[in-house]
Amino acid sequence: MHKIYLFYFLTLSLLVSSCGLIHNLPNSQNPNRIESPNISYSFVDQNGNFYPDNWRKAIGAPKSATAKQPFSLMKVASDKGANEVLQRFERQNMLQLSKRVANKKRVFIFIHGFNADAASTQEHYQYMANLIQVNANQDEIIRFYWDGLKSNSPFRSAKNWFSAASFSQMAGEFGLRRILNNMADKDVYLISHSRGASVVMSALSNPQYNEKFAEQAKDIHNVDIERAKPLLENKNRITCIMLAPAIGLTEFQYKDTVANELKFVTLSPQVKKIHITVNSTDKMLKKFFGFLANKLNPTDLGYKEDTYNELIKHYKIFSKTDFTGMESHEFNRYIRNPKFKDMLKDENIKTK
Repeated sequence: MHKIYLFYFLTLSLLVSSCGLIHNLPNSQNPNRIESPNISYSFVDQNGNFYPDNWRKAIGAPKSATAKQPFSLMKVASDKGANEVLQRFERQNMLQLSKRVANKKRVFIFIHGFNADAASTQEHYQYMANLIQVNANQDEIIRFYWDGLKSNSPFRSAKNWFSAASFSQMAGEFGLRRILNNMADKDVYLISHSRGASVVMSALSNPQYNEKFAEQAKDIHNVDIERAKPLLENKNRITCIMLAPAIGLTEFQYKDTVANELKFVTLSPQVKKIHITVNSTDKMLKKFFGFLANKLNPTDLGYKEDTYNELIKHYKIFSKTDFTGMESHEFNRYIRNPKFKDMLKDENIKTK
């Protein structure tokens, strides 16, 4: 067997041979809430639906947090005839958010990556909230949580990657996009880590889903991906800061079925800047072998400059900061790297 195919075989064997993944479920019964003076929490499930107040009683919780059995708010709500309960809360939640940010000038939205739970993510979000110099009357911070699954085993985390890749797209298109659609004329800063970059891109453009996943979303979870609402042109000014972006060219492309070729998506004029990190020593982004970075749901945008150099030809709004030398992929390490402060400064965000 050729060496490269042997690598593929061994890697895939490791990825699919493990189980025991855990859903990122909220600990609070009211996960979508606000805190004075300027903190909002947004928590969505694997399909981008927002957890309602008293969600365990109003909708229902899985018997186990493990991801062996299919679970989503819409699936459970559909099974018990509580769709309107979920949909009514989401309408009210978005209306509340819209009113809350109406008089704000800047909105910061933090988006974590895959293999993360609410508790550890909360610590990272708190650090960033303390780092950024904000005006409580003019700025809002939204802490966005999605179901990137969780496992403490490196092999299970690898398997987690495939499910989280699709969940991130749903979280963006059905969750984060709704948030963006409910604010206008704001300076919006989307600060993401790892697969959180996919959440961001899926909110800003129309993601290309795995065909089998799309079928399961409709047949099992009662979510029709084709009915996603578009990003509204609300005159926002959006800056994306992507730490260790675990995405590739595919997040910026779509299949033109008429021409039978891949084309680059046209981003909304609201997107003013995409500032990424590049780190050729990040072990997770290069998937340990390096040559796998642009395969198996690509992660090469944050790994090597080749992908950045290709994208800059099509999008002049890109810039990069090199984090090479730091081997860790951890959210905690990226936000505490002094270069993160430099990135914020480059985007005219003052720090303490």
